[in-house]
Amino acid sequence: MIKVGQNKKAKYWGEFKVKKVAELKRPVMWHCEEKGEVEFMPTIVQIEWKIPPSSDNNEYWFPYWQTIQGKEKYGQFAPMIGANALLELCKEAIRQGFFSRGFLQELAGSIQEKLEMQ
Repeated sequence: MIKVGQNKKAKYWGEFKVKKVAELKRPVMWHCEEKGEVEFMPTIVQIEWKIPPSSDNNEYWFPYWQTIQGKEKYGQFAPMIGANALLELCKEAIRQGFFSRGFLQELAGSIQEKLEMQ
């Protein structure tokens, strides 16, 4: 698993440091007809590039792991995206109605709490 403070290297984009990691308290359990029970652990990782590959410097990475038949496997091709692009995607998904009213209300409450703390 990825830990805060680790120095890593993206194959094509260069070196970065892990700043923050958001993960679930426990994996999401799936049932796959072919493999049986599968654990899925998505994460959001904030990284800092040694040499930023784009002008959108605050980068976010979405790595994930799966545990299949007791063997942990790292997810391939997890996207890395900048804060500006992430915000634009989230706003467009909200505009298109991707999320339920309850999801948006809970998200709004978390955002309001964070803004009040600053």
